[in-house]
Amino acid sequence: MPLTPEELNFLQVVFQNSQDKPLEPGDPRYEPLYEKLGERDPVQQLARAIRFCPSDSRHLFSGYRGTGKSTELLRLKRVLEQQKYLVYYANALDYLNPALPVDITDMMILLAGAFSDSVKEAEGVDLLGESYWTRFVHYLTTTKVELKGFDLSLLKDHAALKVSLKDVPSFRQQIQEAMSVRLSELQAQVRKFFEDSRKALDARHENSGIVFLFDNFEQLRGNALSEEQEVIASVEKIFSQHLDRLSIPYIHMVYTVPPWLRFAVPGMAMDILPSIVQWENDAARSPKTPGDACLLDVVRKRFPTGGFERFFGSDEAALQLVKSCGGNLRDLLRLLRDTILVAGSLPVARDAIQSSIAKLRSGFLVMSTEDALWLARIGESRKPELPDQTSKNIFRFTLFVDTHLVLFLRNGDDWYDVHPLIREHVEQIAKREAEKGSPA
Repeated sequence: MPLTPEELNFLQVVFQNSQDKPLEPGDPRYEPLYEKLGERDPVQQLARAIRFCPSDSRHLFSGYRGTGKSTELLRLKRVLEQQKYLVYYANALDYLNPALPVDITDMMILLAGAFSDSVKEAEGVDLLGESYWTRFVHYLTTTKVELKGFDLSLLKDHAALKVSLKDVPSFRQQIQEAMSVRLSELQAQVRKFFEDSRKALDARHENSGIVFLFDNFEQLRGNALSEEQEVIASVEKIFSQHLDRLSIPYIHMVYTVPPWLRFAVPGMAMDILPSIVQWENDAARSPKTPGDACLLDVVRKRFPTGGFERFFGSDEAALQLVKSCGGNLRDLLRLLRDTILVAGSLPVARDAIQSSIAKLRSGFLVMSTEDALWLARIGESRKPELPDQTSKNIFRFTLFVDTHLVLFLRNGDDWYDVHPLIREHVEQIAKREAEKGSPA
């Protein structure tokens, strides 16, 4: 029997509730995973680190795709605001082209410009009587910087300046070359803007401090392999050679950075959000049921009252999706949406659930033999198994984790494992290749 109009409306509501979007603080769909699992809460830990620093600090926050980084960052904003911090937010992708390498000069200019924009948006006015963009153009003019093919007077249009810095490589290159010999001078100019802004905000608001969240910087990457390596190398250079320049006096700076920095710059202090652990880090991968229970609640909260039972019929049916997601929230929601799309009855039939799982698995199975062998080594050792620290291999490993072929997990120590939907496949390939190499 076809689904009734009322049943279709019900499924539509659940489908829309299951979109992969950051959740604002207070959203009833939010599941306090760290609290329920009894694990350290990275947001509370970061908020405490900011509180314990008198006037300024620098923090690197990260997470592979699908671990809820943006949702947790919004929660951090709410937690800090409740402690009377003034918190300003900027999306790095509004200012940086993710396909182009970034230089420390770009970074400093765009940090000040992004902070200027976010403060103006929140306060409704340029507190200093001018934006950072105006101040920067004035700086270029007074220092008599020459830019071939660009009229500085036209850059007084802030939108044109931001677009040129973001998307016009020739303009960015000239700015980089001009500022590279004035780097200390540029740093002083940027820091003066932040200092002046802090004083203006203190005069306007009683506060515990100023926090600036610079989000999505981890999404910088090229479009082709050569570009990817160039972008990775440029980000690595900023954080290995210029990290101190990213500390701004009087401001608590929080950068969301690519998780591969821990490999490119060993010893880098950063907090990475893990996937939810559903099995122990032992040879048998013994089940860890608290993780399953929390993920089941993530699914349950996408349904109206009574809707979960109406759709699945039982917890056991929903657990098929939960156990197939690898502890990754994005994959879990994708499995739920795909099941909703193929549901032909309520409760949903088991074959509809299995077809959604098969669809997710099929997307994982497009891999080379070389990659499969690497994945098999990861599954055996529970370590990255990087052949070396070159940008090429760091990026390739990051792609494994970003596409969820490999999961980053934390159960006491940090570790890695292959997604449960492809473990058998990569083990079979490894066995086949080992047999090829065995003497007859």
